[in-house]
Amino acid sequence: MKFIYSLFILIAMPLTAFASESESAGAHMLWRVIDFIIFASLIVYFLRKPVANYFRNRKKQIFEEIENAKKAKEEAQQALNEAQSLLSKLSSEIENIINTYKQMGEKEKEDYANMAKELEEIFKKRLEQEKTMILNKAYKDFIDKVISKAITKAKQQFMALNNQDLRSINKRYFDYFGVEYDK
Repeated sequence: MKFIYSLFILIAMPLTAFASESESAGAHMLWRVIDFIIFASLIVYFLRKPVANYFRNRKKQIFEEIENAKKAKEEAQQALNEAQSLLSKLSSEIENIINTYKQMGEKEKEDYANMAKELEEIFKKRLEQEKTMILNKAYKDFIDKVISKAITKAKQQFMALNNQDLRSINKRYFDYFGVEYDK
């Protein structure tokens, strides 16, 4: 087939040269059309396979790029779904952690409140014991002072008594107990 085209070119070359020498406008136009047909045939003959291969390869490449883009889109969608799933899991875990720490905080609050009540009771008991001890000591000190003053006063009054007053006191004492008194 290439041989036929090559032969055709060899024959057509002298014809184009002959056409350029002719004088009539109609013949000139005819030779121009023949030149164009020959030129177009040559272009088609030599460029048909490379151009067809280029477009076939380009078509194949475009389909591959489309398939790669679809795969990339699916992978991106899958990654997005995984990220959203992980994010929702993290959100729920965060909520669980927050609730756990809130519960722990409430329990510690209750524990501290109970401990404070226990300490308050202990302090009240100790305060009551100390108050009782202080009052008992104050009462004892008061009684000791009263008795001491009473004894001191009694000693003073006793020392101030004369014999006749002593006899009168003794008589009353013995009369009270029903004992006879000798003078």
